Amino acid sequence: MELTFTAHGHSCDLALHPVSEKTARRIEEFGTEVYSMRALEWWRKGKTATWGMKIDDICHIQIALDGRPVEFDYGRIVEDPLKIRRRMYLDSRAKYLCVLGFDNEICKFSWSWDIEGPFDPSGFEFMVHQWDRIMGETGYYILDEVRYEGVFATNHDWCDPSGFTLVEPRIIDLAQVRRELETGGPEHEGPPFPSPQGKSDTLRD
Repeated sequence: MELTFTAHGHSCDLALHPVSEKTARRIEEFGTEVYSMRALEWWRKGKTATWGMKIDDICHIQIALDGRPVEFDYGRIVEDPLKIRRRMYLDSRAKYLCVLGFDNEICKFSWSWDIEGPFDPSGFEFMVHQWDRIMGETGYYILDEVRYEGVFATNHDWCDPSGFTLVEPRIIDLAQVRRELETGGPEHEGPPFPSPQGKSDTLRD
């Protein structure tokens, strides 16, 4: 039998990069112009990007077995978001992070498996990032990957992309984030993670 998980909605290609004070100053100065600067083309490269499907109000998800929809509690998808990637930066010596990329390309993602035996809804495992405070939007979930019974999909398709617009680059001051979280501040709830105080005050020579 073929088990298929299909999501149709906004795809995301976002990078959360550790940047130097010099680069942070440059991004604060030029804003979206940095996307056209040759020196900053790395935003789409390396292991720092998060690419997946945004779980929002327009996202339509369907799970099917041999083409027939099956019952599933879709709330499970966002129950246990990952924190590993963000923690990697908090535990490093990085001073600033920059958010670059896009999150509004309409397309379709599909994962499928050839399975034997009855379908077990509890067999799904979802790798989801929660970026509420990074992006300044409540309930900001990105579905990165799906496994069934510990196995990655036999086939993974991405299709019907329709274009996108790039987000305004944003600098996050990690020193302020660390101070907040050390006092027990929430990771997912609350205002956006802090930018340098006074727009560029902390980045001046």
